[in-house]
Amino acid sequence: MNRTLNLFEQLKGIDEEKLNAKFKTLRNNLFREKLILERWTEKFEDRDNKLIKEFQQTFHSSFWEFYLYAVFTEMGCKFDFSKNRPDFIIDTPSRILVEAVASEINKVNGRSESTRNVNDTSSMLLPPHKQLDFFEVLDEAITRYSNSISKKNGKYKEYVKCPWVSGDEPYVIAVGSYAQVNYGREYIYPMMALLFGEYYDPLQKKYIDKTFIKKPGTDVNIPLGLFRDKKFNDISAILFSCTMTLGKLTSLANSSEEWPEINHVVNIRHDFEEPHYKLQEVSPENPEFLTDGLFVFHNPYAKNKLDLNLFRQTNALQVYIQDGEMLFEGENLPIYARHNAFFPFPKEELDRIALNLNS
Repeated sequence: MNRTLNLFEQLKGIDEEKLNAKFKTLRNNLFREKLILERWTEKFEDRDNKLIKEFQQTFHSSFWEFYLYAVFTEMGCKFDFSKNRPDFIIDTPSRILVEAVASEINKVNGRSESTRNVNDTSSMLLPPHKQLDFFEVLDEAITRYSNSISKKNGKYKEYVKCPWVSGDEPYVIAVGSYAQVNYGREYIYPMMALLFGEYYDPLQKKYIDKTFIKKPGTDVNIPLGLFRDKKFNDISAILFSCTMTLGKLTSLANSSEEWPEINHVVNIRHDFEEPHYKLQEVSPENPEFLTDGLFVFHNPYAKNKLDLNLFRQTNALQVYIQDGEMLFEGENLPIYARHNAFFPFPKEELDRIALNLNS
């Protein structure tokens, strides 16, 4: 049985104007990226027969699930597709429940991605303390993530009643951020605040303790520090990325010797030691890997802990508390942001960007 999804087939009853702009860009213009995505989804099963339609019309949620499937497959995981929920049931190396969610732009008053401009693109090359909208981006992301995680935390109460859920498996919520136009530079800061109450202040260049923020434009409090007590102990960990974009596919294409470079990708990597920002011109000799840009935030109060060893053979950065200390563990420097352009930067310009990032 051929189970490969035909992601780009023309579906009956769906007019061209109803298709998502990113889907059309991928279908019509990005042949390398399109092929990578099709490879990701080999043997992926569409259990409710809605996935392709959702991918073509709304894009992000399906796109995020395809990425997660590719990550888990690369890790050697085996799946149980015989059940219709949650999104992923991993059987091997151990049984894990994964619920995926794409954190989207506020439909009421959020700025549309169609308004993205050159200033947004160039802002990926600025450090936090030089971003005039840093707190605006931070608080909006926290608000959107909080909404997504709260909903999926509630879903566990339903799943645990299913006969195929024993209740002693780790439950992981996988959050892909598309929460605002400049989601690509949210980095770990919103999750650090939301989960641990560690609110980054770029002027002081350190985290400060905080228990809540105001929902942007309102007097409503958004609680911080969800992983500071047992209220969210059903959640074993949050799997997260804000850089799973079309640019990710382009970067992976540039990392392969299979195709010539078309766009030029520069990753800004974050080092916890000074100088904090390192530039990476992506190429086959200096590649980006599938799990670069992925983060795993472990819940110290989880009733079913996620094994740290599961992601230790990947490039994901794991964040966890051990003996009262916050630890950051990973094989590679995490991606802070990514810049994708038609032409490469001259060396002098790259040097200037690196200097600006670290000054």
